[in-house]
Amino acid sequence: MKRLILIKQSRSIDLAHLYEHVFCRHVDELFSNNDLFPYLDYSLVGKTYYGGIIYIDLELYSNAAILLAANISSLDIKTDEAIISVAVDQLMAEKDSIFHSQGYEKVKEALRELHDVSWQDIDTVNLIDVKIFRRVKQPFYLSHVTNKKASNFTLGIILDSDFASSYSELLPLFRQVAWFITVVLQEKLSSSCGYYSFTDEFIRNKRITGQYNTFKVAYITEVNINQNLEVCKKAIHKLFEHNAFSRFMSDLRNVSYYTDSYIAPNLEKNYEDTLMVIGSLGWQSIATDKNCDSILKHMTISLKCNKEIASLDVASCKLLI
Repeated sequence: MKRLILIKQSRSIDLAHLYEHVFCRHVDELFSNNDLFPYLDYSLVGKTYYGGIIYIDLELYSNAAILLAANISSLDIKTDEAIISVAVDQLMAEKDSIFHSQGYEKVKEALRELHDVSWQDIDTVNLIDVKIFRRVKQPFYLSHVTNKKASNFTLGIILDSDFASSYSELLPLFRQVAWFITVVLQEKLSSSCGYYSFTDEFIRNKRITGQYNTFKVAYITEVNINQNLEVCKKAIHKLFEHNAFSRFMSDLRNVSYYTDSYIAPNLEKNYEDTLMVIGSLGWQSIATDKNCDSILKHMTISLKCNKEIASLDVASCKLLI
C-alpha cells in the first residue's frame, strides 16, 4: 500500500471547493479508464478546509494503481461547462446552497489559474496559518437559502430475503460485496449526475437485508431514474467484465488484520451490522468465487427518488443489451 497526500490553497474557499470536486472527478476517471476500481485498487478522499486548503488523500492498494498514480500531481483537468456544471450541482447539494458567479468564462479562468498552482506533498509542507490568508469571494461563491433544500436520492443493494435466511453465514460476505458495489456506484452517480453522497447504512431485519446509500440532489438538478439505472448497469457490467469480483474475493481470502489492516474489513462495523465476528480464517472460508456468484445472483439494485422507484438484478449486468 502507498499513500499520497497533496495540498494546495486558494484565496476563495468556494472556488477551492469547486476545484476539489473537479480534480477528484478527474482522478476517479483516470483510474476507471484504466480498469481500476475504488475500494479494490484505491481510495480517494477530497476535502476543502477553512482558509481555502484543498486536501487530497489517495491510498493505493494495487501495483497497477501505484504505477498509475506516479504523476497524479501533474494530472491535467478539463474545465468545460458540462464538467463545471456537475461539480456545481454537487456543491449545491452538499451545502444546501445556491451559487453566484461572474460567469462561466471567469470561473473557468480562475479554475485554470488554481490548477496551475503546484501541489505540495504533505512531507514538504512546513506550516500554513490560514488565519493570515486574505480571502475573497469572487468569481464563484455559495450562499445559504432555507427554501432551496436538496432532495434525497436513495441507492439500495438488497439481498433476496429467502437467500439471506437460508445462508446467514454468508451475511458478512454480502456486506463486503454490497459495500464494494456501493463505493463504485457512489463515484459514478456523483460524477455523472451531480449527486452528493452523505449517508450510508446496513439494514437487517425480517423483511430486508441491504446496504443503503443516500445522496443529496441540488434543487435545480433533474433526476432521471431510468438514466441513473443505466449508469449503475454499465458500472456493474465493467466489474464483471474485468473480473473485479474475483479479485476482491482473492484479496479477502488473503487478508490479515496485522499485515494488511488497511484493507481488512472493519471488525467492529461488521459485528454491528451482522452480529457476527469474523477473522482471517473466516474470510478464507467464505470468500470464494462460488459464494460470491451465489450472492450476486440474489442481489438487486434499487433506486428511489420521491415516489419513483426502479430496480435492477445485479446478475443481469453481466451482459449489456
